[in-house]
Amino acid sequence: MGCTVLALLFFGIVALASIVQTSVIDPKHFVGEHILYESDSVIVNVIWILLFIVAMIALYQGRNYLMKISEKQLMIGLFIYTIVLGLIWNLRVQCVPGADAKQIFDAASMFAKGNMTPMKVSTWPALFGEMSYFQPYPFQLGLVFLCEKIYRIFGFETALPLELMNVVALALLYFGLQKIAIKLFRKKGVLFILTLTLALCLQPLFMTAFPYGIIIGFSAAVWAYYFMLCFMKSSHEKRGLYLLPATACMVISVLAKYNNLIWVVAIVIGLMIYIIREKEWVSIAFAVVFALAPFMSMSLVTMHYENKAGVTLKEGVSQIAYLDMGLNESYMAPGWYNGLALKYYKDNNGDAEAATKAAKADLEIRKEKLLSDSAYRRNFFAKKILSQWNEPTYESIWVSQVKGHYYGEVSKESWLNKVYNQQDENGKPLYDGSWGRKLDGFFNVYQMLVFLMFCFAMIYFIKKGCDAETMIMVIVLLGGFLYHLLFEAKSQYCVSYFILLAFYGAYGTYILTKSVVLNLSQKKK
Repeated sequence: MGCTVLALLFFGIVALASIVQTSVIDPKHFVGEHILYESDSVIVNVIWILLFIVAMIALYQGRNYLMKISEKQLMIGLFIYTIVLGLIWNLRVQCVPGADAKQIFDAASMFAKGNMTPMKVSTWPALFGEMSYFQPYPFQLGLVFLCEKIYRIFGFETALPLELMNVVALALLYFGLQKIAIKLFRKKGVLFILTLTLALCLQPLFMTAFPYGIIIGFSAAVWAYYFMLCFMKSSHEKRGLYLLPATACMVISVLAKYNNLIWVVAIVIGLMIYIIREKEWVSIAFAVVFALAPFMSMSLVTMHYENKAGVTLKEGVSQIAYLDMGLNESYMAPGWYNGLALKYYKDNNGDAEAATKAAKADLEIRKEKLLSDSAYRRNFFAKKILSQWNEPTYESIWVSQVKGHYYGEVSKESWLNKVYNQQDENGKPLYDGSWGRKLDGFFNVYQMLVFLMFCFAMIYFIKKGCDAETMIMVIVLLGGFLYHLLFEAKSQYCVSYFILLAFYGAYGTYILTKSVVLNLSQKKK
């Protein structure tokens, strides 16, 4: 119950804020990820909420026809729908990786050819000088390892195969959530609403053009949870076999995105509650293996590349440095990337201990400022939260808009010219942007409804209660919220968590619709 109360508190604040405010990325081309805070029309948003409730009641009234669609048809339909839209988007965009994604892709392609140069010298001298990219960021080798395997299979000279793998991963992610909903809620109506909710959840689909491990990592984590759920919900003798794919998926997830250790913690907490409840003491051994496997795999991957390159990587940037960065100001938004963590590392010539000491010194200054000035503290964290969670696009279109395309410039005849909404430093539009502005409006309303329905689901769980299995993904959401509240922030980091919000939001929609219809029926009588 404590998890649901905290989730309601944290995301309830964002839900209420979404009715009156929206965070947007400044469209000026040379400003980058600078967040603007704009006011919404409360009256218009209330009208959208009422229209949504009316639409859900109408769907409920026609449930006898809708329920003729089988679970299998819903799942296959959403899978094909996601694949088709994802292919159309990525084949049109053909995004060239930039910044960190470029370092990872270039390293993977070079490693596949036996060229270990990125492990030894800088491939980004403008930012890293002579230092290898992987010296401060050795955890990125996990994603390099996965990308190298994909590169070896396809042998392409572009990142398009990785982007198409994102599409498949997203389709599998949605498919996994549908299977999870069947196991947790056992109501076809919930599955139907979830399918519709995920079909409208377009931000992750646009994000597939960004080959950075976010989608692949989260998809693998969802399947790790699904297999763990199969273990906890099953009674047959061979149910222990589910633990093997659960561990394998979790390893892939953490290699793709190291922050997915949040999933490891959440699943282990759920598993331990299950073990105590069911007195399955033998399963403690698996919980230990499940928890350690991702760390061991990351260490093995790092050792593998160190041995091939004949180098030994030093300890990378510490979490203390990331914490200091997350509690500092940024030209983007409070707590967003400001270069401090890397600066400490470079200023101390890769000496992690000295860099951490410098970060701790600055952290003390920041703590004093935040603790002594309550008005500043409220403003800092309010803007940091809203800049991440209440930015409706989650940078999903921006990440390809500001990157190059393998075919060159976007022509005025291309429909991408209507999707992109970018300006130069003087505010002159670089693209038509007419579709993009409509998408922004849709994302804004959709996000608000997801937040509100998520909160309704949490209220229902608080009143009626729920088991530990159902709470595992709520713990993931809490972990993500708290981590990015303190550490480095970015709205694109929240896009995968938003999918989980939509998952519980679909259940909240089902409960709310059923309650409204029931109350209306009773009043008629």
